[in-house]
Amino acid sequence: MQKKLIAAAVAGALATPVAIADVAVSGSIRTGVEYLGGGAAGSKWQVSDNFSRLRFKASSDLGNGQSAYMGYEFRVHSDTGHINGSGPTQRLSYVGIKGDWGSLSLGSQWSTLFNTVGSFIDKSNRYGGTANTCIQYRMKDSVYLTTSIGGFSVSADAQMYDGGDDLDRATIGTNISIGGASIGAAWQNHGANDCTGIGASLALAGVSLSGGYVEQQSGANGFGINAKIAGVWLDYEERDDGSDGVITGHYGIGLGGGAKAIIEMSNDGTDTKGIGMLRMDF
Repeated sequence: MQKKLIAAAVAGALATPVAIADVAVSGSIRTGVEYLGGGAAGSKWQVSDNFSRLRFKASSDLGNGQSAYMGYEFRVHSDTGHINGSGPTQRLSYVGIKGDWGSLSLGSQWSTLFNTVGSFIDKSNRYGGTANTCIQYRMKDSVYLTTSIGGFSVSADAQMYDGGDDLDRATIGTNISIGGASIGAAWQNHGANDCTGIGASLALAGVSLSGGYVEQQSGANGFGINAKIAGVWLDYEERDDGSDGVITGHYGIGLGGGAKAIIEMSNDGTDTKGIGMLRMDF
């Protein structure tokens, strides 16, 4: 009798509808032959990974227009064939809730500074970002909020590190689009290292222009501008720390099926480097 009751309970549990999140697997493998010229070590050629990654995303309907979502993104070293290489292996790991009001997420994720300002400055595949002097790309130990107020997209983050202060960094930023132009601005409270930035982009007569300015309270300021025409991207960035400006350019050709061939080169006034890369997104 007892066994029959247990069997009935198990059968009932299995018959009950259970909401299971849909999991999407994606990623990108990016491997190339790289030339590094000049410097104390001299010039050399090498096979290099270009920040390949493996990604898992899932979402689940919570009802009433709300949904939960999560993401894991792991750094893959395609040149050596493993995940656990030197440097950080996990790029993103977050969980959140979103609805008509916006979204709230926790974990390691893209920062407010990069989403609102840094992305206007650094559009490179490998060598850009000199002007993003105090711009975080990804932020750990963070709470991230997005919402819309009028025509403005507003985002904010709070970063609370293990073993640090209660609130180590706090950022607020906004984006707005007006016709063919987009503008972003952000400010981060970081003790004596506050960071302020503004960026913009404009599409005009077949030319895409983008750039921005970044100011660090205790450190170098940066400026960058880039343009894309007929598939060729050119970028100039500098920082006021006495170093030379950096010129970078790249060109990519789509091969179909998520594959792309890319050439990128950069020169800082002294050294030249470049990479010819195959990239496949899946």
